[in-house]
Amino acid sequence: MSSISDAIPAAIELANPISESTGGASARYSGVSAVIANLLEEAVGEGTLPGGVVLASRGAEVVAACTVGSKLLKEEARDLKVNNEPISFPTVFDLGQLTQAICPATLMMRLASAGKISVTDRASRFLQALGVGSKSSMTLAHLLSHSAGFPSGLSVYDELVKANAGPRPGILSSSGAKQYAYTHFHNLPLKFEPGAKQLESDANFIVLGEICEIITGLPLDKAYSRYVAAPLRVAALNFIDLTILRRRGLEPVVERFAPSGRCPRRGRLIAGEVWDENAWVMGGVSGHSGLFGTASDVHTWAVELLKGYHGRSDLFSAEATRAFVSSECVVPKSGRKLGFDSPSRESGFIDLADAPDAFVACGDTGCSVYVDPRRELVIVFLSNAGFSGEQSKRFAPLRADIHSAILDL
Repeated sequence: MSSISDAIPAAIELANPISESTGGASARYSGVSAVIANLLEEAVGEGTLPGGVVLASRGAEVVAACTVGSKLLKEEARDLKVNNEPISFPTVFDLGQLTQAICPATLMMRLASAGKISVTDRASRFLQALGVGSKSSMTLAHLLSHSAGFPSGLSVYDELVKANAGPRPGILSSSGAKQYAYTHFHNLPLKFEPGAKQLESDANFIVLGEICEIITGLPLDKAYSRYVAAPLRVAALNFIDLTILRRRGLEPVVERFAPSGRCPRRGRLIAGEVWDENAWVMGGVSGHSGLFGTASDVHTWAVELLKGYHGRSDLFSAEATRAFVSSECVVPKSGRKLGFDSPSRESGFIDLADAPDAFVACGDTGCSVYVDPRRELVIVFLSNAGFSGEQSKRFAPLRADIHSAILDL
């Protein structure tokens, strides 16, 4: 284990005293952690988010570690009549779109490091259905950068709910639903020629997840576990396969999770199962969403990317890592990298002139990672703010303030 990994448990222990002192969470911390805790306390009080975890390091030093708030907004806990437990470092969050960077992009990075693929490979090399018409020019880089041409805002949820109520009972969250989704998404007509522009679409990473399965010969969660989670020893950074849970009559230990809120379509509080509807009907395992994790394990993954960038990783070559996080975007001026993005004010990141190599990954569930190779800086911020309704519009400025506090060090 690396020295920064050894330092994290001690930092977390300091950040989680046995008893809270009076004066709020910020009184439990010092230095930049106190500044961040104060920002989070204010945001919790305004209803911007129920709670959050921040873990940041520079080189081998943990520079900030704090937890503030509870697992639900106060009014949510009151309306649902459930105990509102405090957020802690072992709390597991739904990582949402962070899945795209941590699973398919990282798997592809490993495969590229081993010389098994190139990001310039045609997608049809692996998936024959993408060898027709304008799709024949689509590359892995197009899929990784959301520039393959797939339309956005698409869902298979309603179709599969109807099938479940009619001709295919039990299809929801099953292997059959996953295959249905794969066929649906890779058969979609393109909205534009691959590489012409950038457009966010679940289809890009759902198809990438399918390609990862074809290349490795393993289900996506098994491929991710073997090639990413196991080597990094990040047991809490993983998928929850709803198909297996249902088949075995199991239930996730919901107390470990930050609930995602009450889903009106599923009619219950969502905790320990993915919020994203496409990922849910696919059984909880998809290339676009479905990963859960703790701040510590997400941080371990990000540090390994940093090591790869500098040629110090046993998993990723410097050449492959830099190809994925390079500032040379597939679509000029889009800022989109291969599974990652460039920091921008609009999404709540600080875009510094002296950090041209910085890259980020951001989830729609209130989770994000910032990596600056020049400073050897990693910032992990996990929350379930994406489910806080109108108040979530305050979230991007909050993230920017948190990052500013750390970047000012």
